[in-house]
Amino acid sequence: MKPEKTFDCVQMKTKIQESLLKEIADFGEEEASRRRRERLATDPILHDFLDRKKSASARPTERTPAA
Repeated sequence: MKPEKTFDCVQMKTKIQESLLKEIADFGEEEASRRRRERLATDPILHDFLDRKKSASARPTERTPAA
C-alpha cells in the first residue's frame, strides 16, 4: 500500500501562480517584476544559484577554428 501524500506539487504550483497573478493585479507588471527580482536577489538559496548561472553564461565559449 502507498503511503499517504503529504505534499502536492500541483497544488503548490497553483498557489504560487495565483499569488503572482494577484501581485501583478495589485501593483502592475513593472512593479511586480521589480519585487520578484528583489526577492530573488535576497533569497539565500536562489541568489547563489542565479549568480552561478549568470557568471557561467557570461563566460565566452572557446571556439575551435574551422578547417
